[in-house]
Amino acid sequence: MSATLGTLMLLAVIGSVRAFSSLSLRPATDKISSRDVELMMAKDNANNSVFQKGNKGKILVLGGSGFLGGTIAQRAALEGYSVTSLSRRGKPEKDPKDFTNDKIDYRIGDARESLVIENILDEGDYTAIFHCIGILLDGDSGLRSFNRFVSGSGSVPEENATYDEITRLTAFNAIAAAESYVSKRGGGPLPFIFTSAAEAGWPDVRGGKFVERTLTPRWLKRYLEAKRSVENRLMNSPQTLLRPVIFRPSLIYSLDKIASLPPWGAFFVGNRVGLPFVDRPVSVQTLSTAAVRSISKEVRGVQRFKEIDQLSK
Repeated sequence: MSATLGTLMLLAVIGSVRAFSSLSLRPATDKISSRDVELMMAKDNANNSVFQKGNKGKILVLGGSGFLGGTIAQRAALEGYSVTSLSRRGKPEKDPKDFTNDKIDYRIGDARESLVIENILDEGDYTAIFHCIGILLDGDSGLRSFNRFVSGSGSVPEENATYDEITRLTAFNAIAAAESYVSKRGGGPLPFIFTSAAEAGWPDVRGGKFVERTLTPRWLKRYLEAKRSVENRLMNSPQTLLRPVIFRPSLIYSLDKIASLPPWGAFFVGNRVGLPFVDRPVSVQTLSTAAVRSISKEVRGVQRFKEIDQLSK
């Protein structure tokens, strides 16, 4: 490899920071405000249908009260989708700056129980499913208590919670439920949007295998194994039933969260100097817009930062 060992060690640290941060940064104000609406409406003025209400169908967001899932739910409601959010926390605390809160149907439930997802889909008329459930530091990492500082919700998972259970199992349940839903009702393929991680693609880029094999801590390897397992399951779903859309963001940041800027800068520099295993960071607003727009733009498969930028426009 062309990079020095010191550089690779630094990147290993950055990779760890990314795993903490991609779903964890807690912006002081990450809700969609009325000012945000004005700016987005001006940007999207050429497409008059973007902000029409109730004309685009119904979507299910698993993990819709979290950092990314919540922003996706807000963006989808803003763009005219009827949104059902499923999470163990249900409806988040009311934010006076967030006018979309009352436009989302928040449900309390555990996606580890497949029947919970099946019952919601049985209500009918769903046009897309988003999976935004994740865990940063599982019980086996030895770092579980740090979730209260780095996770989007600030909650600490159960002592026996694992990446396999929280990420893989919930996604597998959702995929199976979605396949059954389309098989019964027809009208496929149904868009299934999964949030993975840029590092899940390390085996496919120069130097990525070395970084993962040599410099990546065990807990991060297990984190990526769970993500890849879901990716493979989704891509092997019958094409007549589901249309898989897999977003692989690097660090997800928000400009109103100062703590996110140092790791953001490290990723940006790594990408700019051409390190193939470091993707450029994306803002939570850009990613959520891209995810919602992927429903109608008929994309399929893996979406990295360049595709995310394009979809968000």
